[in-house]
Amino acid sequence: MSHRISRPDTAPARRPHHSAQVLRGALLGNLQDAAEAIGRCVASRDGETVFAQPALREEMMASLEVMRESVLALPDADKADMPDVPWARWEALHFSHSGPAREWRNQVLSVIQELVPTTLQGVSRYRRLMDDGQDTEASRPHTAVRKAS
Repeated sequence: MSHRISRPDTAPARRPHHSAQVLRGALLGNLQDAAEAIGRCVASRDGETVFAQPALREEMMASLEVMRESVLALPDADKADMPDVPWARWEALHFSHSGPAREWRNQVLSVIQELVPTTLQGVSRYRRLMDDGQDTEASRPHTAVRKAS
């Protein structure tokens, strides 16, 4: 009895879709985990306290960077399924220390107070929909539509 050995260049067409699902799951997981970590960093603390503690500030900033990088890597189809999340704001963010420290802190606090909770809510809802097997734009197969000439 012989068994057919598949080569990488003849892999089933399903493999890229599976890879996209794995990537999507990882990026959404990163977003959710990082947002929850930020929530723990700022829980019951005012902005001055968060910035005054170096370890807390570093963890918070690292989590914000994970969120930003995950947003940049998330496919547009997934973003389209979460219209309540202000993706453009994430994409435009730059957490550089150029300029006055107070201005930088205010920017970070604004992101933490507005953008992180909105993103966490949208991503959590989307992940629940995916786990329930509900139809989302990102879960539908993308096929090219050819115009008749």
